[in-house]
Amino acid sequence: MRENGYCKFVFIGAGSSVFTLRLIGDILKENSINGGHIALVDIDGEVLEETKEAVIHLIHFAKREFEITAHTDYKQAIPDADYVFMTIATGGYERWKQDIRICTDHGVLQSVGDTIGPGGIIRTLRTIPVILDIASAMEKVCPDAWMINYSNPEGAVCLALQKYSRIKNFGLCHGTPDTAQWLAEKVFQVDRERFSYRAAGINHFTWFTDMRIDGEDVYPELSHALNRSGMDKKEPISAELYRIYGCYPAPGDRHVGEFVPYYLKDKILKEKDYEWKNNDFKVVDGWRDQARELFDEVRMHNRGFEKLLEGSGETAANFIRSLNTGEISSEMVNVVNRGYIDNVSQDIIVELPTYIDQFGLHPQKIGRLPDAIAAQCDRLGREYLLMVEAAVSCSYEKVLQAVYLDPLSANCLYPELLLKDLIHANLDLLPEAWKEK
Repeated sequence: MRENGYCKFVFIGAGSSVFTLRLIGDILKENSINGGHIALVDIDGEVLEETKEAVIHLIHFAKREFEITAHTDYKQAIPDADYVFMTIATGGYERWKQDIRICTDHGVLQSVGDTIGPGGIIRTLRTIPVILDIASAMEKVCPDAWMINYSNPEGAVCLALQKYSRIKNFGLCHGTPDTAQWLAEKVFQVDRERFSYRAAGINHFTWFTDMRIDGEDVYPELSHALNRSGMDKKEPISAELYRIYGCYPAPGDRHVGEFVPYYLKDKILKEKDYEWKNNDFKVVDGWRDQARELFDEVRMHNRGFEKLLEGSGETAANFIRSLNTGEISSEMVNVVNRGYIDNVSQDIIVELPTYIDQFGLHPQKIGRLPDAIAAQCDRLGREYLLMVEAAVSCSYEKVLQAVYLDPLSANCLYPELLLKDLIHANLDLLPEAWKEK
C-alpha cells in the first residue's frame, strides 16, 4: 500500500466475472483502502469489456474512486502492482468438462476433478507453467507485490510458487471457513461468532483439530449434534470419515470424497445414492447461470449491487487489511510445511491457520495430526511434489509416478493409458516439450 491507502490491484482471469466482482466488492468495503487502480486481465476481450463495464457500475454505486483499466495481456497490467489476484483456469470451462469425459471413459469418477485425481493432475500441467510465467514477469516489474492465488489445484499452484518463484504469495480457499460456519449454524445451531476452531491438512482435505463454542470444547458433542440436526445425512461421507478418523473433515462431501477412492465407485454411488456423484456439471451449470443473471443485472440494468457488497465469504480483504495496517488476523493459508505439522514431511504443501500482520505471514504451529490423517496428507503432499516437478520440467516420468500415487487412479484399469489420453487431448495448452513425449 502506498501513501493515503492507495493500492493497485490486478485481477488475472477477470472473466470469472461474478467472482471478480465479489472480490472487488470486498475491496470497496475495506476502510484501509482509499482508492487506487483496478486492472482487469483476461484473454477473452469480449468478456473482459463486459466485466469492466460491470466493475465501473459497481464502483460508482459504492461511491469509491478507482481507475479501471482492461488488458488482454497481463504484462501491460502488472507494472507497479501491489496485489495480483490469480483466478485463471487454463483452457476454461469446456476443457474441464473434457477432462471429466476422458477420465469417465477410463472408469475414473470425480465429483469435482480440479484438485486431485487425473483431472487435478492434468489441470496442474496446464496451469502451473502459465502462473510461473506471470510470477517471473512480476519479479521484474512489481517485485514487492503479493500474488493472491485462487486458481485450482490450489495446493499444487501454491507449492510451485513457493518453490520456484521469489514473489510473495499466498493461496486462499473458503472451504474450511464455510464448513466452520455450517458446523456452527446448521449442526450446533449457534451464531458463527460463538464458534472457534483450528484445522489443518491439505487443501480441500483439511481436518478440524479443535472446535469450541464460547471457549468450551464441543467435539465430544459432535456426533450427537450431527445426528440431531440431520446433517450426518446431508454430508454422509464427512460424517463417516469423522467416525473412522476421529476428526471432522472440510470442505464437505463434494471435495473430500475425491481423496478416498472407495466412495467414487459406480456400484457404491448407486447403492448409497450420494448427492455428489461423477461430475455431470448440471449443478455447476446452474451456479454459472445464477452468476450470469446477477452479472447481467449489474451490467445491463444497473441494479443488484447490494449482493456484491454483502461480503463474498473470501478472506483476501482480511489479508490486505493486515498487510496494510498491521492489524493482526488469522486465516487458513496454503504454505510449505516447515515443522508446522510434526508428523507430516517437510516441504509438503499444507493448509493451516496463519497469522498476518504488516510483516507478512506467520503460520501457526499445529503439532501432530492423528497418525492416519497425517499419513494421508503426506501421501497427497508427495503426489503434489511430483505433479509440480512434472509441470515445471515437462517430465513424463514424474507425472506418471503422480498418477500411480493418486487415490482415484486406483479405480482405473489402465492408468498410463488414461494419462496419455489426457496429455494428447491437452497438447494445445501444454508446453511444446510435451509433444515429444
